[in-house]
Amino acid sequence: MGKSKLSWIPNALTLIRCLLVVPVALFVYQQQFMSALITFGIAGFTDGLDGFIARRYGWQSYIGAILDPLADKLLMMVGFVSLSVIGIVPLWLMVTVVARDLIIVGGATLFRWLHGPYMMSPSFSGKLSTFLQILLVLWVLVEHAFGLTGTVVTSVMIWITLIVTIVSGLEYVVVWYRKSSEF
Repeated sequence: MGKSKLSWIPNALTLIRCLLVVPVALFVYQQQFMSALITFGIAGFTDGLDGFIARRYGWQSYIGAILDPLADKLLMMVGFVSLSVIGIVPLWLMVTVVARDLIIVGGATLFRWLHGPYMMSPSFSGKLSTFLQILLVLWVLVEHAFGLTGTVVTSVMIWITLIVTIVSGLEYVVVWYRKSSEF
């Protein structure tokens, strides 16, 4: 199906997700966890909806291919930073999550600068890492919104998220290195 007058909708949803980052951060900082959970949930819903609409109607765009993952990274980084600032997520986990994302973006940028464009598909560990990070932020928001703090589930999720995030980050470094060695 070709472009239509409505093909802007997926990118608009992505921009809405970007704008929702600010209220999520403010709600977390103010420890209004139910509001943060609802806003984070809406942002997550727009992520699924924009992807569905873009694929269903063939409305994928170059700008959408760039903005969508950036919006996701921005939402996750702000979620982890905000939760770390108020002492709910350990600083070392937040640094690991942010460092991984910076390594991925930095590696892609450096590769493009040195060798030209290269479209890298997300690895299984990358997808799993992102899924676990989202799940952890959601769980922590649910936990605090409903007064379930201090559960063993949170500790287990933190450690699993840490391990998978490190493995995923290292995997991206290896892939960028190997791809660069081909030139």
